[in-house]
Amino acid sequence: MKLPSMIKGWFNPNISPEILLTRYIATSKDKYFILLVEQFNQPIYHYLLSQSDKAMAEDIIQSMWLKVIKIKEIHQAHNNVKSWLFTIARNTLIDELRRQNRWQTQPLDEPDISSELSVLSQTINYTLEQESENRDRLTIFNQAVTLLPFHQREAFIFQQEGFSVLQIAELTDESFETIKSRLRYARTHIKNFLENKS
Repeated sequence: MKLPSMIKGWFNPNISPEILLTRYIATSKDKYFILLVEQFNQPIYHYLLSQSDKAMAEDIIQSMWLKVIKIKEIHQAHNNVKSWLFTIARNTLIDELRRQNRWQTQPLDEPDISSELSVLSQTINYTLEQESENRDRLTIFNQAVTLLPFHQREAFIFQQEGFSVLQIAELTDESFETIKSRLRYARTHIKNFLENKS
C-alpha cells in the first residue's frame, strides 16, 4: 500500500539543518544534535583531512562539535547551518595550525606551482605494486589535490562539497574574484598533473 505524499513527509528523517539546530537550541535534546552530526560529520571531516592529517582532523572535528554543543541562542549565521558549521571547522583548523606554527599565509597573487607539481611527481619513487595501484585515476586525482597550496585546495574542496563561489567567498572572508582565481588555478594544476600522469 502506498502512503499519501503528505504522510510520507512525516517519516522523512531529512529535516533541514536549520530546523534541527533551532530545535536543538530550544530543547537541548540530543536527538537533534545527533541528526546534525550524522548529516555533516563526514563532509566536514573530509574537508579537515584534506587540509591536515588524520590526528589533527579528528581533534578539530571534536572541538568543532563541542563548540556547537555550547550554542545557546539563534544568530543570523544560523540561516545557513552548513556554511556556519564549515566556518567553525575552518576557523578551528586555522587556530590549531597557528598554535602549532604550521600556518602559512599565501600572497594575493597565487604562485604558479605547475612546475613544482611536475618535479615533485617525478621525484616520487614507486615500487612496482604501488605503480600499478597509482594508475587508478582517483588515486592520481587525490595526489593532485593534495599537492595544491592550502587556499586553492580549500576552495576546491568547498566547491566539491556543494558551496557556490559566493558562499566560499563568504565562508573564507575573501573576495568573489579571489575565490574564482583560486578555483581556476586549482583546476589548471589538477588538469596539468593528470595530463602528466597519463
